[in-house]
Amino acid sequence: LLQEAQGVPFSRGIPQFRKMKTVVAVTLSWVWCASAVRVNQTPMTYVVGLLQDLGQRVEMDGRKEQKEYDKYACWCEQTLSRKAKDIEEAKEEITATQTLIQKLKGDLGALGASIEGLKGEIAQNLDSQKEAEELRDKEFGEYNDEKLETEQCIGGLEAAIKVLTGAGTGKKGFLEVFQEAQVLSVVAGLREGF
Repeated sequence: LLQEAQGVPFSRGIPQFRKMKTVVAVTLSWVWCASAVRVNQTPMTYVVGLLQDLGQRVEMDGRKEQKEYDKYACWCEQTLSRKAKDIEEAKEEITATQTLIQKLKGDLGALGASIEGLKGEIAQNLDSQKEAEELRDKEFGEYNDEKLETEQCIGGLEAAIKVLTGAGTGKKGFLEVFQEAQVLSVVAGLREGF
């Protein structure tokens, strides 16, 4: 009737109903076959099987997690060991560096005093050099004066020797020789000036 109300004749709806019945029957038979496999299985054995399966999975997960934990623990131990060694080395280096700093500070103080002493010695040395240079310049001036005087004396003596060697022979007069000696001494003085 429902089909007739919808415009489908009743006679045509029966084959569709039969098809549906067949599909339902086939589906039920599959379900019955699947349950037939578990026919010997009671709900209790099914739960026990699930628990055993769960237990195996938990054990496998536990072994996997234990392996990962062991790997991580090994890494932690190695890292901690390495870091502890690095810390000890750093502490030793800090101690050595502090000792070196103290030694260098002591050396710096000693060298600072030595530098001050050397600065005083340098100042004394410069004063001594200045005094020595002034003395050398003074002595050089005195030497030049003595040299000039000596050369003039030598020139005068040479002229006197010439006069005396010619004395009595009647050659030149005494005044001419004296003038010649003065000229020679002036020439010697000019020679020294250049």
